[in-house]
Amino acid sequence: MSKTMGVIGGMGALATATFYAMITNIQDQHVKVEQDYLDILIYSKTSIPDRTAYILGQSDINPTADIIAAAVTLERAGVDFLVMPCVTAHYFYKEAAGMVGIPFINLLDEIAMHVQAKGLNRVGLLATQGTSQSRILHNALEGRGIEVLTPDPAQQAELMNTIYSTKIGGHVSAQEFDKLEDALFAKGAQSIILGCTELSTIKGKMAAEHVDALSILAHAALKMKI
Repeated sequence: MSKTMGVIGGMGALATATFYAMITNIQDQHVKVEQDYLDILIYSKTSIPDRTAYILGQSDINPTADIIAAAVTLERAGVDFLVMPCVTAHYFYKEAAGMVGIPFINLLDEIAMHVQAKGLNRVGLLATQGTSQSRILHNALEGRGIEVLTPDPAQQAELMNTIYSTKIGGHVSAQEFDKLEDALFAKGAQSIILGCTELSTIKGKMAAEHVDALSILAHAALKMKI
């Protein structure tokens, strides 16, 4: 019997929608009838407080309880495993995973394993300031001997503006992204990690040499299908 995946979504809404489309498109190559697709229950809890603002001390509103509530709601609804298509939210992963009794895919570990499998030892990271400053992805990658390169403070600020703009349907300049990627490649990056799932929604504007966190999560989830 096929399993049902629970998605802790809404961080942000477009990233969640892109994840659903992505996982559907990947399955298109393998299914013969619509009943072959993975059963998915999505909780798009857009009211979850800003993760980066809390991590950086800019907000006193802790998102942990809301993330746990979403995980528990999905578990009670009968899903077999959980995913969370938001990299920054994995700062709260341990607390949330500890409150449910079903498997919960750790996207940080999946990204690190993917990068290692590609034979990369120096990567650029485009992510929220919360992800970068907390070093949640740095720790997963550096634990496997992979060096992580990040934008300078001014470029990181531009990246955050882009991410927040994307969350509400704003326009993104391809030229702005070219500058961000070029700077990381100039530092010696072999590839660029799209370490915020919002970036997956606009990746057509970016260079080909990237590691897409959302795609990695989709493939990891499909391995849980049976």
